[in-house]
Amino acid sequence: MTQPKEYKIYLSLENLLLLDGKVSEESQKVIDTAKLDASFGLEDPRLNEILRLAVKGGKLDWVYSDVFSCPACGLKGDYQTYPRSSRYHRKGDKNYKKPIRYFGVRVFRYESHYMCGTCWKKAMPVLIDYIISQDLKVEIQQNDYQETRYVVDDLRICYNCKREMYESEMGKLPTLMGRGDYPGVCPHCKAESRFLGSSHKTTDKFRLIEKK
Repeated sequence: MTQPKEYKIYLSLENLLLLDGKVSEESQKVIDTAKLDASFGLEDPRLNEILRLAVKGGKLDWVYSDVFSCPACGLKGDYQTYPRSSRYHRKGDKNYKKPIRYFGVRVFRYESHYMCGTCWKKAMPVLIDYIISQDLKVEIQQNDYQETRYVVDDLRICYNCKREMYESEMGKLPTLMGRGDYPGVCPHCKAESRFLGSSHKTTDKFRLIEKK
């Protein structure tokens, strides 16, 4: 049987909502995601998407990185030019092996979520103010603007008794250099996690707890 041809189109939120509840399960997931993004109410849809991902992952974090362009302000990427002519190019031709990089930020360290430093300087306070004012349970990366109210508390499983435990419940062990400590003792059976030895299993589950 011939498979029906698939088409890719881009719809506005208003048009997506017209299809709400009338499409396949996979398509409905796209609509539900769009509805969740819109529920935050910020003017920039990129920021709404960042908030959704921050709530889902429990963190708003970022890394400073060179970027080639900026989808937020429309900054277009370009390339350096050859300073002199040669056998293969003329002086002033673009050298496509040497893109011009700009100072920027990758949010969540994702390749697809990035912007230039100027746009991030404007976006970061908006995101943080929303998280704080709406009391969203999101851990905010350390910054000079606002401290976080919540921190991620990862769920782990003891290698010995196989019981679940949150890192905040675990006992502390000194680091190798003796200048700090880390969560390494099971609160149930007291089994210790050791360097190059048995260690407690990490999971992708977590909760948010108030910062002490």
